[in-house]
Amino acid sequence: MARALDHITARHLYALPVVGGCVLDQSKSRLAYCMTTMDEAANAYRGSVHVLDLASNSTRAYTHATARDGAVRWSADGASLFFTSDRSGSSQLWRVDLKGGDPVALPALPGNVSAFSVSPGGAHIAAITVPTKNREEVERRGWRRIVRIRYRADGPGYFDDLPELWLIDLRSATTRAITDGTGFVGSPAWSPDGRMLAFAGEHAADADSLWLRELWTASEDDGWHPRRIVSFGSAIDAPAWSPDGSRIAFAGSQPEGATGGMHNVRLFTCGRDGSDVRCLTASEEWTCGNFILTDTSAAGGFPPPVWISNEAFAALASSRGSAQVWLVSSTHAVKALTPLDMSVTEFDMLDEQNVVCCGSTLTTPPELYLARGGECRRLTQATNDWCTALGVAPATQFMIHHSGMTIDAWRMEGRARAPRAAVLQIHGGPHFAYGNAFVFEFYLLAAAGFDVIYCNPRGSQTYGETFAAAIKADWGRPAYDDCMAALDTAIERFSIDAKRLGIAGGSYGGYLTAYAIGQTARFKAAIAMRPAVDLGSLWGTSEVGRMLAEDFGGGPFSVPDVYHRDSALTYAGAVQTPVLIIHSEHDYRTPVGQAEQLFTALRQRGATAEVMRFANCDHNLSRTGPPRQRVARLEAIVDWFERYLSA
Repeated sequence: MARALDHITARHLYALPVVGGCVLDQSKSRLAYCMTTMDEAANAYRGSVHVLDLASNSTRAYTHATARDGAVRWSADGASLFFTSDRSGSSQLWRVDLKGGDPVALPALPGNVSAFSVSPGGAHIAAITVPTKNREEVERRGWRRIVRIRYRADGPGYFDDLPELWLIDLRSATTRAITDGTGFVGSPAWSPDGRMLAFAGEHAADADSLWLRELWTASEDDGWHPRRIVSFGSAIDAPAWSPDGSRIAFAGSQPEGATGGMHNVRLFTCGRDGSDVRCLTASEEWTCGNFILTDTSAAGGFPPPVWISNEAFAALASSRGSAQVWLVSSTHAVKALTPLDMSVTEFDMLDEQNVVCCGSTLTTPPELYLARGGECRRLTQATNDWCTALGVAPATQFMIHHSGMTIDAWRMEGRARAPRAAVLQIHGGPHFAYGNAFVFEFYLLAAAGFDVIYCNPRGSQTYGETFAAAIKADWGRPAYDDCMAALDTAIERFSIDAKRLGIAGGSYGGYLTAYAIGQTARFKAAIAMRPAVDLGSLWGTSEVGRMLAEDFGGGPFSVPDVYHRDSALTYAGAVQTPVLIIHSEHDYRTPVGQAEQLFTALRQRGATAEVMRFANCDHNLSRTGPPRQRVARLEAIVDWFERYLSA
């Protein structure tokens, strides 16, 4: 894009280049990353592999966005790059030589590669794949038999085939399976000598946990036979070996049955045999991983820690609306290495004080940065022209004190004459957070003339376990009160027309939107996206419905009054606000039946309600859905608010 647009529309999203990945070579002089763009005509994503020379700050592309290339990794000798690509029809591993030439396919693995790791000596690649054999058989015969509670997930769909860990021998160009597909596996990590693998897994008899709960190893000396070395009651992910190979760091949550929502994900280490498990962040308020929501990528990722010495490593953690890289010693967390005004998604370490990272800010989509000595220098400029075209002022942060809590809130000023209509946006989770990350949807609404108000109400992650657990057995009222308090504060401080208020949110935010309009008639328009409205039915039909038992103090049969009281559907008879319900047909997190129930309850009594249903899309439509559907969703949001909030 060479010039600023006269008017920002949803179609502006087509031109957004998204930077991702951040991997240093062994010399720590070159940084490999990927860039993803949208192909409107094909309704698909294209990715390209790039290398940035840190000394000259020059960049070279090694693939050219003719397929979806991503997840780049260096070869051990730094002479080539490995990456995933769908150019063969499925996601497989490819190699490109830095001297030039076309990419070359590695030995094919069954199904699609979702993650991989290159051994330090360069002899092997460990890869996670999801086969398609059983899924194809289901399609052929026309039925499936389900024997476990966890039988499908949003995105992957039905678990006819479970992930497998494979080993590619780069010398002989042969492959072998390390696991047998009877459980779940993820996050492969090599020991420094290249003779052992660590990986996360869930291989209980029924493998019905919502999370990976086990740490496994496999050794070349033992014929690559997997051995479980640590088992937690809740979650284990993202293992990484110390430089001397004596210890493994990983993210985890120990409380039995904890979902990771009301409990912080913490950092642990153990011996290579699983002995001497230590929690290094037991007293920290932050939670490991990235829990900051944006519409440029999926949230909830756990990049593995990066060891700097045998006594210290760096890890990604979320605190007060920001995802930062933290230095962690062998006994405790030391300090944040990246600034609070940026949310990091991926990173690597130059040394104990200097970080290269991929992250976004309130004003800038993901780019690469160098954080050094408390200052941050931008390394890539991929989104410069695109951001210039936005022409909307960034959000400003304000705080409110409510119910004994301090609530972080933000306001983005709309491009219209004051007093302006305003839209209250509510985040999902409920245990995620808004914060210092770029959200195009907010800029689009501001460009259309609306002030955008958003906050992190009680229940949000990144403020400690007490704050996250403040909605236990009371999903609606505390968060609703906080959101309304933030809105009222914004009305007092800024030029907002209190008679032209809209409300919107997705997932839990969709739930709280539907709940809110059942409590008040202040809003003149509402958009409930992928909402959960009937919590009793959600418990048994959602892939994550069982996690409600921890948030609610039990299942719907043990505490039915709580489920009934907190369900938005309970208050549908009081709704006077026109509602647009946006939902995806293949949403297994909040199944589309939730939208159907709300729509029917409203329309049967003559209330104004519409449903926009997206075929072949899942819960993450707004972040990773097909390009044309993402744009259509944004166009519908602006149209609905313009229809009902016009002066």
